[in-house]
Amino acid sequence: MFKDFAAHLRASGCVYLYWIVFLLALEPGNVLHAMNLGRPLEFDTEALRICLAALLACSSAPLLIALTRRFPLSGVRRARHIAIHATGAAAIAFVLIVISCFLAAWILMSKPLPSMSEIRGQLAANQLLLTFALCAFAVLSHVLDLFPRRVAATIPVKTRGRLGHLDLATIEWIESQGNYVALHAGGRSHLVRETMQGFARRIDPARFVRVHRRIIVDIRRVLEIRPLANGDSSLVLQGGHTIRASRSYREALIARWRDHFESSVVLPRNES
Repeated sequence: MFKDFAAHLRASGCVYLYWIVFLLALEPGNVLHAMNLGRPLEFDTEALRICLAALLACSSAPLLIALTRRFPLSGVRRARHIAIHATGAAAIAFVLIVISCFLAAWILMSKPLPSMSEIRGQLAANQLLLTFALCAFAVLSHVLDLFPRRVAATIPVKTRGRLGHLDLATIEWIESQGNYVALHAGGRSHLVRETMQGFARRIDPARFVRVHRRIIVDIRRVLEIRPLANGDSSLVLQGGHTIRASRSYREALIARWRDHFESSVVLPRNES
């Protein structure tokens, strides 16, 4: 637990440092603009503004990281996901700028509300730049995997009235059944009272892939993918069990399956 806390603390520090560096890079322009207006900036006020703005920007980190996990920037749908990230970053930038105008009015200018001209001016000056910075942060969080999820090793289940633990590495596929999920492992099915969305946060995203809105499969268990007439697919798992995969997940499924197959193939060494 302490290691997890220390890792999150380091990641939070990196996020805060990112926004401090970004704001400091803009500071020469702010100083020059204030001097042209005949209102030189005070060091104490400006330092407080930068610290508060960095904290405000840090508040967007959980949402951006959640977006990178929900819509990864790699894979067959990366163009669509990049468009989603750009739209999300633009919306977040708009909200952050409006909030910053209110905070500046309350804390720095002792006013109850900012004027519409001040909000429009800040949006015109910073909307595009802040959107770019948020997109860059999303890319960094994807590459560096900031705030990695904790993946559980076991889960408590009931077997014949007795409470035990199921090793998540033995799960072959998962099926949603209302407020329960059915965990299929070793020829048995275990019901756990949890939603599919909640349970998906427990498992390793590198191994488990969604093939249907109600089904998640361990990609290592897939032996064969058979196309069906309507665009769906039939998955043959180890042990001979077959699962129907929806066509909306077909491209991502095939890409993940090929990646796993290629990474698991060991090429023979050439001996001279």
